[in-house]
Amino acid sequence: MPDSTGYPRLADLVRGCPGGAAVEIFTEPPETERELAERIRGSAGVLRFFNSTPLDTGALLAARPARVLVAGPVGNAVDLAAAEAAGIEVYDTPGLAAGTVAEFTLTLMLALAHRLPTGVGAGPGWHPTAGRDLVGRMLGVVGWGRVGSAVARLAVGVGMRVAAWSPSLDETTARAAGVQRLELDELLGSAHVVSLHLRAAPETTGIIDARRISLLRPDALLVNTARADLLDMAELRRRLTAGALGGVALDVFDVEPLPADDPLRTHPNALVTPHMAWMTDDAVERFLAASIAFGVQGDDSLVRRLT
Repeated sequence: MPDSTGYPRLADLVRGCPGGAAVEIFTEPPETERELAERIRGSAGVLRFFNSTPLDTGALLAARPARVLVAGPVGNAVDLAAAEAAGIEVYDTPGLAAGTVAEFTLTLMLALAHRLPTGVGAGPGWHPTAGRDLVGRMLGVVGWGRVGSAVARLAVGVGMRVAAWSPSLDETTARAAGVQRLELDELLGSAHVVSLHLRAAPETTGIIDARRISLLRPDALLVNTARADLLDMAELRRRLTAGALGGVALDVFDVEPLPADDPLRTHPNALVTPHMAWMTDDAVERFLAASIAFGVQGDDSLVRRLT
């Protein structure tokens, strides 16, 4: 592991995994491309945490390890085209934080519905603000992957009615999950809470555009722990500022870090978090354990080959 600085306690978590003792860990980032290449030269595999600095392509090609194991979704952790051209196998461990992100999403929904942004740390005064129950209200889930379906299960557990839309969701799957399948526009216009869980792709970029944002109920709560590119963020800010939305809870943004003067930081009906929905030691341990189990023991049950 040529750089273990991508997450607090990352080196300790690696050592705590079964087989972690077989991983050589560098606790300081390399200062040069050459130093990085020397660290990984001759290794059977390189373990890379997805949230660390992307693996330098020049160093990778100079050292040519047999494989790169990305703990977490690959994202931009490694140049896949360059690795494939060089014959370097790249694997990642996708989906292992789905439950974590789902829990966080439900937390944002509950916090927004019960007006926690205005009730926590509000200064020396004592001014409770009335929120709303979620029991009996409709959640609209946009995107039916591992996270979206997990959010639906949690929402049913707290007494919400759930409707869902996804390009791949059919009536049979929806019925089996105990949710109602609606077309996207109908879902946006009828749900009390809308939660976005689509992957980033050309066909999903801007899918919740100004027209679709205008379909939301004026008291609707919108939650996004997926990708900022799904939303017209300028229109979202405009409608929130105009009082045309009940509230927004966002963990992803068009500009990160979110600027200090962004109105989303101070609006009483906005709850913003710094891209941390996936961030628990438990999830990181799952990423690392899956990568190490494959690299040390050959267990490929939780990895995905990309090149």
